[in-house]
This record gives sequence, structure tokens and C-alpha cells, in this order.
Amino acid sequence: AMVEQASALLVLGSSLTVMSGFRYVRHAAKLEVPVVIVNQGPTRGDAYAAATLDAPLGAVLTELAAELRPTLETA
Repeated sequence: AMVEQASALLVLGSSLTVMSGFRYVRHAAKLEVPVVIVNQGPTRGDAYAAATLDAPLGAVLTELAAELRPTLETA
């Protein structure tokens, strides 16, 4: 139900090898909910994704937090 209400699905640091995570990606794609995957290396869900970023998750999240920090501090 959460996927059906989502405006997008963000997958962080998972190869989606296990069906419990992969099924959400397939469900989102079927509903035309955009899927974005951030993972180091390919994933089983890449074919369903609107965008993928092949990068270390720690570095990506650290950079994102640094960019968001000024916005969050003024909110």
C-alpha cells in the first residue's frame, strides 16, 4: 500500500538479490512509480529503475547531508 501511495521509490545500498526487497521495485515499476537505485555495482532491479547511481552509499549520503544541512538548519 505504501508503494501505491509513493511519488517515488528510493533503493539505498541493496543488490536486491533477496525477493523481499526486489518485489517492491517490481511493484513500483508496474504502477509507473519512478524507482531510483543507489548501490555500488549492478542490482537485480536496474532494468526497472528510472535512474541508477553506481557509487559507495556512505559517500553519497555524506555528500547529500552536507548539501542539505544549510537548508535544514534554516527550516
